[in-house]
Amino acid sequence: MYPPVPIVYEDAPVRDNLADRLLEQRRVMVSGQLDLARATDAAARLMLLDGSGDDPIELVLSCPDGDLVAATALADTVELVGVELRTICSGSVGGPAVLPFALGTHRLAQPHASFRLTEPAREFQGRASDLADETARHTCRRAERHRLLATATGRTIETVADDFRRGLL
Repeated sequence: MYPPVPIVYEDAPVRDNLADRLLEQRRVMVSGQLDLARATDAAARLMLLDGSGDDPIELVLSCPDGDLVAATALADTVELVGVELRTICSGSVGGPAVLPFALGTHRLAQPHASFRLTEPAREFQGRASDLADETARHTCRRAERHRLLATATGRTIETVADDFRRGLL
């Protein structure tokens, strides 16, 4: 004979997931390296909140660096959100992750927040023709990022590009 196995019945599922609790408050938090998985998750949450009400949404970013493609994807969603979107820098935001921050309706930075403007690094592998094509796409994405940041901040494209080349902090 085996000992009886206890069965536990829950009246309601326990919601200890912090991201879900923040979502209920119309907040989306992205921290760490901004990669495609984080950007996709944040974009999905922003779209969900945008479609579920007219109250403002807060996007809290703490991404010291990130992938240019991921940052551009998140920035595209930020631009499409129809309600007020407050972007908040918590900690450090740098590299391509500056783009979605800059495109928010209202931009806020916590007292000890920092921004670092750096050109995104990109690794390529493949045939010479593939590398040339990927380099051209990367250059176009980078130029588009500079244009969007210049528009969002009221500065010239040349000034923004120079700041990124210098790694302005």
